[in-house]
Amino acid sequence: MANNLDDAQVELDSVEAELEMVELQISELLEKQTKLNSRKNKLLQTLEGACSSAQPSGSSKPRKPSFSKQDLQHYEESDFSWSEEVQAKLCSVFQLSKFRPLQQAAINLSMSGKDLFLVMPTGRGKSLCYQLPALCSKGFTLVIAPLVSLMEDQLMYLKSVNVPAVTLNASSTKEDSKQVLAGMIDKNSPFKLLYVTPEKIAKSKLLMSKLEKAYNMGLLARIAVDEVHCCSQWGHDFRPDYKLLGILKRQFPKVPLVGLTATATSNVLKDCQKILCVQEPITLTAPFNRPNLYYEVRFKDNEDCVDQISQLIRERYKNQSGIVYVFSQKDAEAVATDLQKRNILAQPYHANMEPSDKSLVHQRWSSKKIQVVVATVAFGMGIDKADVRFVIHHTISKSIENYYQESGRAGRDDGSADCIVFFGFADIFRVSTMVVMENTGQQKLQNMVAYCQNVDRCRRAMMAIHFDEVWNDDECNQMCDVCRHGNDYITMDITKHARDVVTIVEMASSMDEKLTPLKVCDAWLGKGPAKHRKTIKVTSLSRLEVESIIIHLLLHGYFSEDFSFTPYTTHFYLKLGRKAALLKKDNHSITMKMRRRVMSHATDETQEQVATALIDVSNVAIQINNKTKINKNHQNTEKRLAQNHIESLASEASEYIKPTSVFEVHVEVNPVEERNCESEKEKGLKNSPEQQSSSPKRRQKHRLTQNCAANADQAKPDLVSAPSELSIISAAAVEELHHLRSYYSKQLRQINYISHEHLQSSQPGMLTCMREPFKSLFPIEDDHSQRCQEFMDSC
Repeated sequence: MANNLDDAQVELDSVEAELEMVELQISELLEKQTKLNSRKNKLLQTLEGACSSAQPSGSSKPRKPSFSKQDLQHYEESDFSWSEEVQAKLCSVFQLSKFRPLQQAAINLSMSGKDLFLVMPTGRGKSLCYQLPALCSKGFTLVIAPLVSLMEDQLMYLKSVNVPAVTLNASSTKEDSKQVLAGMIDKNSPFKLLYVTPEKIAKSKLLMSKLEKAYNMGLLARIAVDEVHCCSQWGHDFRPDYKLLGILKRQFPKVPLVGLTATATSNVLKDCQKILCVQEPITLTAPFNRPNLYYEVRFKDNEDCVDQISQLIRERYKNQSGIVYVFSQKDAEAVATDLQKRNILAQPYHANMEPSDKSLVHQRWSSKKIQVVVATVAFGMGIDKADVRFVIHHTISKSIENYYQESGRAGRDDGSADCIVFFGFADIFRVSTMVVMENTGQQKLQNMVAYCQNVDRCRRAMMAIHFDEVWNDDECNQMCDVCRHGNDYITMDITKHARDVVTIVEMASSMDEKLTPLKVCDAWLGKGPAKHRKTIKVTSLSRLEVESIIIHLLLHGYFSEDFSFTPYTTHFYLKLGRKAALLKKDNHSITMKMRRRVMSHATDETQEQVATALIDVSNVAIQINNKTKINKNHQNTEKRLAQNHIESLASEASEYIKPTSVFEVHVEVNPVEERNCESEKEKGLKNSPEQQSSSPKRRQKHRLTQNCAANADQAKPDLVSAPSELSIISAAAVEELHHLRSYYSKQLRQINYISHEHLQSSQPGMLTCMREPFKSLFPIEDDHSQRCQEFMDSC
């Protein structure tokens, strides 16, 4: 029986080992598949570009030529029958002297009765492309808009330029609705634009009947679908009722349709074409770049994030209008209140407010009676305030498309404006649970996280990838934080750290426990439950570094999401990803780029603590010398306490000191205490030759400076020690560390001199206890550090 059990155990071990090998092979094949698919897509794009003007000889049906550059040039001209009226209305009504790029072509195509999709950046004048044709056409233009705030913004502007426009939405009174429905079939057309929500189209049979009568009377001039990307489930703002808008083109096939958006990819537009039942639309796409906007990402500290935002608003944007976007309605109320406490005129805006309250906030902000709107995404698309100087994201957006749309509220007057997002670790998982039901929600959120985590690529280049654009980084003109600050990053080998943190999640899984990302951080930093601390290898990295590594592993498939649903909330847990098994191979390595200011974030306060700690070390040694007056029965106890204090101070210094820190240290020996020390020596050692030697210096001062250029490749010691060819320390940095070690050695010499007799005669190990904590500072395996170590030992 025992032999059978042993054989079964051996076979089980063999099967487990084989399964582990299979997992490794699967992970390698998946990684290879990803690379091959990426290469395949690039090659397909190259071939499609080369063959776009040529038709394959084997094709049975000739390809219909697309809208060419010559066609575009034709519609850019001003020789149409309506051109004179369009130009006159542009100047007299809208107070504009000329068109922006693609505006004139879009207007001429719409007046020609063509179906059109217009992709144009926010603030480039999409609305004009259906507002101006509406003034030059018989009847009215039906505009479908997703948000009440968008419609109100448009109506306020049109009213200011005396263009008759009305709306039908949930907040419309019965009297208003009756007048609008009657005006739809009035031959004299009392209004030129009718704004409705997609829900109104889907649910109001009375509205559809009036539209049908207007169509038969020739009064329905065109249909404009604003934010057309909302039709597609692949779009970043999918609205179910948008999918029902196909009824408009089926019921009114002769009416031209204009779809407008700032953030639709080619796949989204194809989907919109099917949903809206548009057969052969012409697509005009303007470049996505807004050269007047400065893009920046800042790390978010939850404790003082509002303080940072308020400081920015007071100092950089004094008396200038802006928007602060937040995650939830609760956040909108809380952040607005916090800003008000800091003497900033701010009001919240979210979907749960009364329509009259939302309108009031919008109007007060537009008229500069308040400076800041603290809003959810309910306040966003189509807001047409020209002089918005800043858009700050208190929480990251759920996709790059959303962020581009929301940040595009800034700088519509072509003046300089800032788009700043505060990137917080915990926010990633709050947003993730919000988009868990969306088909592509997690992937789009990861793209947004990658945008924020990025430290080496132009922010606009990251956006260009998502909009199928080709981007040259030189065109940024240092209008993003990455391009402006240059190579402010270092490439690190994080293989060792990745194995450590993956082991934590693996151990939790083996014990049927689930860990949230925050608990994984705490456990890795040694702050978790006691039962975990006994088995986990605690890291010496900072929390920012730990969070950055976990995000990197999540983005690259070493971790994956594990959602758990309760009646009240959704929880996000980490589990091992498809590539986690690769870490068990010795030759597998992971590198990541990390901001140098994350690697070296010592503040003036921590530098002062280090200096104080070093001074205390010297003072404690002097206090030990004075203990000779204490009774011998208590002497060992006092020395032991002093030893513990020195070790604590040295440990604190080791924790706070960073290689790139710049600070000044003063170590001063109290002259009175030293005289007492000398008098004691005179009593016991009157003829000692040591008494004849020169006394130690009263003050020792050492300045540590850094050379930014020399430190370009310098990293935190714990990360540098990771085995990798990429972990390189410059010769200048090693020399600086050599000087640093020499300095500590001199401090130890000073302590050694003062307490020489007492430490060596009564407790020889005391000097070692004092010196050892400093030996651990900046452990780097090279010839310089070995010489430093020998020099210290010779002290």
